[in-house]
This record gives sequence, structure tokens and C-alpha cells, in this order.
Amino acid sequence: MKFSEVLGQEEIKQRLIRTVKEERISHAQLFFGPSGVGKLPLAIAYAQYISCENRTELDSCGTCPSCIKFAKLVHPDLHFVFPVFTNKEVKTNPVSDHFIEQWRTILDINPYLTENQWYEAIGAENKQGLISKHESTSILRKLSLKSYEGEYKVMIIWLPEKMNASAANSLLKSIEEPYSKTIFLLISENTELILPTILSRTQMIRVAPLKSENIAEGLQKNFPEAQELIEDVIRRSNGNYSKALQMMVSDELDNTHFEEFTYFMRKCYKREIIDINTWVERMAGLGRERLKLFFSYCLRMIRENFVLNLKQNDISFLSKKEDEFSQKFSAFIHSGNVYDLTSEFEKASQHIEANGYARLVLMDLAIKTILLLKQPEKTD
Repeated sequence: MKFSEVLGQEEIKQRLIRTVKEERISHAQLFFGPSGVGKLPLAIAYAQYISCENRTELDSCGTCPSCIKFAKLVHPDLHFVFPVFTNKEVKTNPVSDHFIEQWRTILDINPYLTENQWYEAIGAENKQGLISKHESTSILRKLSLKSYEGEYKVMIIWLPEKMNASAANSLLKSIEEPYSKTIFLLISENTELILPTILSRTQMIRVAPLKSENIAEGLQKNFPEAQELIEDVIRRSNGNYSKALQMMVSDELDNTHFEEFTYFMRKCYKREIIDINTWVERMAGLGRERLKLFFSYCLRMIRENFVLNLKQNDISFLSKKEDEFSQKFSAFIHSGNVYDLTSEFEKASQHIEANGYARLVLMDLAIKTILLLKQPEKTD
């Protein structure tokens, strides 16, 4: 991956390029910041630039043998560590090498992947990923070898906060007493969970949320015919390209959720019980997972409307259609009912998760919503 393929983050790109030109590459660097801002793509582009045989002033060449191998993530001096778990194929002692083909495939599709997307890609079910002591043994074995083709070996550790104590202590030792010509690039979204002694020995690079024009650039390449939708998504993405991609893909579902939410709220406000009962029958047939997604959407809309009610439009992230509806509806989501409404929708989701009787759950939610929408706003 070339720097030119990474969205935005120009200041950081120039900083990384300077470290190579001035021959002051730190052996341990930690890229940190929120999800979806390009930390992992930056690290890969940096590693490619370091190893490029014909690098320019601004980027790697993209055509030398080293760059070609980096583009496929198969360069022998590039190593990855990421959280994994046992599954049907890997029953014991899982390490990153067991999942490297899936890792390369998903990064080729989306280098801005999230932790949950990675887990789903390798069949997480209800498991949480971990970087274990078995991984630390694999790391030490790789680092003990000399570089195969380039000057440096590069170890990219994605989400080091997922290391258990044994792996973290092993990494600390490797950073304190690094092997010759070895570079650690750590990619973190929660530095508070990393050993302070590791943090103190890394050069920390904060990666900020992307600018709107950067997200627009990426989305226009992938969705050239959806300009109006792109504008809505950019407003709601809050600088997170992963979130923007997910919203583009799930927009059709959100449109369905929007129609059901607005219909439900209007009928509850008017207390039209017959229509509500018809709605309950229809929604109950969706099944547990789709109902959970609907409740999650409802909770977001309640939050956004409360924000509008407070006149905090700058931190509201609504599509154009949602915003048009909410300009009037937000008057009914206020301090007198927002907490109770949130609680009722959360409880409904929990009951559905526990295989509660959907018709009963939905009708109970409707009755509670009817009462809460008429509840007066609190006064000081």
C-alpha cells in the first residue's frame, strides 16, 4: 500500500517520510486514535516505504519487487500480529499465522476494517480475540531471524491492548532489547489497556479523525453513483471511514428502519391502537436479529432527537430524511421522557435477545411509548 492510497493524514505521512530520509526510524512506534481513521493503512504504507527499492520524495514506487510483495502483504520481512481465537479449523493454541490468508483477503477488500469485522470474518460467534503467550513465542522466533530481502524486519501488531500478560511482557522485553534492524509498529484504539512500560518505550503517533473531504474521496471511488447518499453519510460518520463504509452498505436497511420508526412514533402519538396492533403483527414476523437491529436504530434516533431538542445541532448526525422528520419530532423527546424511552427500548431489545414473545414485547413497548410521548418536560 502506497501513502497515496491512504485517505488524508497528510501531516503524519510527511512525518513518517522524514524519519526515513533522515535515517532516524524509531524501532517501536505506536499509532493510536479512534477506529476507522487509517492507522493500519498508514503503518502498512510506512513499512512499504521503508523497504521500497526506488522510493521517491513523497511515496514508495509501487513497482519494485519489494512494493509488489507489500501490495499483496506477502513480503517475507513483513509480519503481522492480531487477536485470534479457536474455531472449527484451529482448535488449540491459535496464533496469527493460522489466519494470515483471511487477514490478507479482508485487508485487500477493506484496510480500514474494524475489530468486529475481523472477528466476523473468521467466525467469532460470541468469542473475543486475544493475543496470547503462544503468539509471543511465534514473535520471538520470527524476530530472531535475519531479514530476508530488505534492510529491516517490520512487525505490525494490530490491537496490542488484546495481549494477555504473558504476551505483553514478552513484547516489552523485545522492545527493551530489540533485535537488530527490527521495527515494531503497534496499532491501538485503547492505549489505557496497554502496559505503561510498553507505552513509555514507544514513539506515540496520534491519528485524528478524517476530514469530510477525505471521507468523500474514498466513498466517491467506491460509490460513484450515490452522491446524495455520500453527503448524508459524511455528516454522520464523524471522521470515521469504517463507519462511513458501513453506513453506505446498510443504508437500504436504515431506510426500512426509518419508515418503521416514524410510522410507529406517529401512531403512538395519535394513540391509534388498531394501526399499532397491525404494526406489531408485522414487526413480530421479522425475527430476533432484525428486531434487535431495529431497536438499535430506534435508540440512535431517540438520542439524536434529544440532541436536537437541546439545540446541539453540531453534534447531531442525521441523514437528510431523518433530519427533516426530526425537526418537528425532536420537540417530543426531552428531559421528561428521554431516559425512560431509552430504558424501554433497551429492555425490549434485551427481552427479544432472551427469546421473549415478540408480539407481547412490542405491544408493551407501544403502550409505554404512548404514555411517555405525552409526558411533560421537566422544569427546574
